[in-house]
Amino acid sequence: MLKKQARFQQQVQNCAAEIMALLPALADRHSPLIVVAALTEQVGDALWLCQKSGTCTPAQVRAIIRRIEQLTFADSEPPA
Repeated sequence: MLKKQARFQQQVQNCAAEIMALLPALADRHSPLIVVAALTEQVGDALWLCQKSGTCTPAQVRAIIRRIEQLTFADSEPPA
């Protein structure tokens, strides 16, 4: 199980690096807010498709969203 998780994490890191390589070109053509909004649309659609296809559960999607919140609000308190 640990080997499978490590492989998954490595694949995620590799994919993230590929996405990061694309961001400078997008930033040259669009504002940061537009890039983030477009990425949000893509992530939302992908999570919906993963649930619909049975690739992941709603609980897994919620875990992903919680992780996004943790990364985004790392230095602030959660909303009341």
